[in-house]
Amino acid sequence: MMTSETKERTSNASHAMRDAQSREVMATRASAARERARGAARKVLDSWNVAHDGGAFRYWLKEDTVVSSLRDDLHGANVDLGVGDGDALSLMMCAGAELEAPIATWDDGSGDGVVIAPVVYAVDVYLTVDGVAFEGGRVCAGEPDFESERAITAALDVCANDGERVLLERALRAGPSDGSKPWCTIVSDRFVRGDYFVHLPLMADYVDGAILDPYSKPYGFSLMWQFAEVCQRIGHGHHEVTIRCAPRGVLGVTSAWTCVCRAIGQKAEEEYWRDARFREFIQSIGENISTSPDAKGMSATFSLTLAERHCVGDKPERRAQEWANDWPEDEIAQCYTIAMNLANTGPPGAMARAMVPGTPRCVHIILPSTDGSSGIAAVEDNEGVVRYHEFHAWALYRGDDADPEARTGAQIKFRCVQYFNDKGTPIEWVAESYGNRPCNGLMLKNRFIAEAVARDVGRISTSL
Repeated sequence: MMTSETKERTSNASHAMRDAQSREVMATRASAARERARGAARKVLDSWNVAHDGGAFRYWLKEDTVVSSLRDDLHGANVDLGVGDGDALSLMMCAGAELEAPIATWDDGSGDGVVIAPVVYAVDVYLTVDGVAFEGGRVCAGEPDFESERAITAALDVCANDGERVLLERALRAGPSDGSKPWCTIVSDRFVRGDYFVHLPLMADYVDGAILDPYSKPYGFSLMWQFAEVCQRIGHGHHEVTIRCAPRGVLGVTSAWTCVCRAIGQKAEEEYWRDARFREFIQSIGENISTSPDAKGMSATFSLTLAERHCVGDKPERRAQEWANDWPEDEIAQCYTIAMNLANTGPPGAMARAMVPGTPRCVHIILPSTDGSSGIAAVEDNEGVVRYHEFHAWALYRGDDADPEARTGAQIKFRCVQYFNDKGTPIEWVAESYGNRPCNGLMLKNRFIAEAVARDVGRISTSL
């Protein structure tokens, strides 16, 4: 039976994350939380010198930006896109504690207590321009022109298990439990387990140059389309903008032995989940938990000046990737042929068959720079012995539907790897993914595939 205490806790759950009570819990766990931070999030957190109970917003206007070195504070900034040919704008909010902020503690009898945090896959983004709130509530996931139901279905792909999927779907359909109406809700599997930042790519000429892969990849394309509609509505000129990020988490009991939550204590989470008293406590909190609107550092107000070209309703489109200009000339023919032969096999072939309608076939290869280098790399072990050769490639696939304006084609990035046998002799090349990460698959309009083939014909014909 729910006590008056648990009733109060449930009624206040929508504002629990990062409120005055939870900040004390966050402070005591800040050191441990930082140690669990993912590498990129930790680098941003430390380089920006964000206090554990605060946050910071930064912005940038160009691609290929080293985010951790940003010093341009968004709050109070004058962001002027009305001069020159600037067409790019990205924002980033970095919180002082994990996006999965603690909301409660449970007494397990040890005297230390167990810190409870919801599982965060979604961040609500609130936007006000010139005093007018934008409240569309669009879920940004999948392709930018997905209708609402299909976008929610695409968003659920980020979930690690069925229990999380059920709770996230209910939360996305219901909206924030406090009744507020966000501009949009972005969904990503990078908000969980130790991440601190939220990247908001708003404007770009080159879509994939603005998206931080893998952080904003699940929602970035769709988000830019939503902002293009905002720009068309407000028109060119000077505007006052306020933006706020509010991580929204889910938690609940999904079976007699599993829960959806983060339980930080002296035992493994699974041990707490099996405790009937713990499950009862989780159920008493509520399952759809939002960050408090007054959370420090998670909102920013700034000036934005737009040119006429930004406000005509044009939405950015994903184009084919660029060829690396520094790819060794004597390797182009070899690498192009190897990648073409491998593109329909292994992980990239399986991904193409799942993404592209009909019977997809690779029609072109693009050889990109990867981590600042191009060409075939010899990968050595700790003793300096070469274990394999590899290079990376983008394969462009066209399906049975050749409608130029249909986004039914795909470009998929994969690894071409040549291992050595136990006698040190190189064996056949194979197509592989990126370890725990799959190949990078992106949907593409067919006309951009045709443009890429025409663009690169001279480079390829002179090399083969």
